Amino acid sequence: MPRLRFNRTCLSPHDLAICERVFDQVCADEHLNPLDPDAEILAVMVVAIFRNAHTGEHELLEAVRSRRQKVAGSGH
Repeated sequence: MPRLRFNRTCLSPHDLAICERVFDQVCADEHLNPLDPDAEILAVMVVAIFRNAHTGEHELLEAVRSRRQKVAGSGH
């Protein structure tokens, strides 16, 4: 029997909606233009964190905010 593997390479419409709401919220919080190159980095971060099991919207938002604070605090 083939081994079943959980595939997180593609996002369902529901998953994408969660990521988009979190992205929009962080952009609003940080007064970041969604078309700015820094927003592209944010989008990649949101999806990466989502794929690493933070699939609840609130949990994802908190994880992204925490990660952004760590990055800002390190001077990068």
